[in-house]
Amino acid sequence: MVGGFYIWTYTYHLIRSSSLKFKAIKAENALKKPNMDLLDANEKSHLLQHDDTENQMIKVCEVSSWSKIARTLNKIVEELLAPPTIAAILGLIFGSIAWLKNLIIGSNAPLRVIQDTVKLLGDGTIPCITLILGGNLTQGLKKAKVKPMIIIAVVFVRYIFSPLLGILVLKAASKFGFLAADPLYKFVLMIQYTLPPAMNIGTMTQLFDVAQEECSVLFLWTYLAAAFALTIWSTIFMWLLF
Repeated sequence: MVGGFYIWTYTYHLIRSSSLKFKAIKAENALKKPNMDLLDANEKSHLLQHDDTENQMIKVCEVSSWSKIARTLNKIVEELLAPPTIAAILGLIFGSIAWLKNLIIGSNAPLRVIQDTVKLLGDGTIPCITLILGGNLTQGLKKAKVKPMIIIAVVFVRYIFSPLLGILVLKAASKFGFLAADPLYKFVLMIQYTLPPAMNIGTMTQLFDVAQEECSVLFLWTYLAAAFALTIWSTIFMWLLF
């Protein structure tokens, strides 16, 4: 539940803001390219560019700090009112409060029809996510411009650095008494540091129409490496805990 809340709040916002910046940069570069030769050859164009730059700097200086704060607060409110954020917050509230949870979850819950409906929709999203991933992957192998070093770095961080960090974090938490003594509980926590990336990220890239092919290529290699990494690290975790 906490993982889903994190994905559909922070990760969703991160992909959304990054996609907007990427599209803005792409549009700006598209406008600059046709006029690049003319700007280099025409001195008047250089002067106009200089004047435009000065005007832009003046406009930026005129923006007060209060307007920046207002825009920041407005942006935060817009992000909080996004449907995934609202759904994640409601799910966290209903899952954390016992009497609200009993209204929906359980065979005797009065509003159990909501749980049944959400379960049906959730079961349908799994094959849909797989189809999106596979559809992007068929194009991603040809179009994606992901360098091999980037793939190696992602796999290294996900399956070597992250599990080692997880062991250190859990060892420290156990030493200070923040964790129960149950080794199975600790094993489940350690496994979380070795899992491949969430497939919901691929759905988000498809939603905002940015980096679908690159994301699918990274998913391909990380999930291939996961077959070996999960086996090796599960053996190491059991050796450390049991």
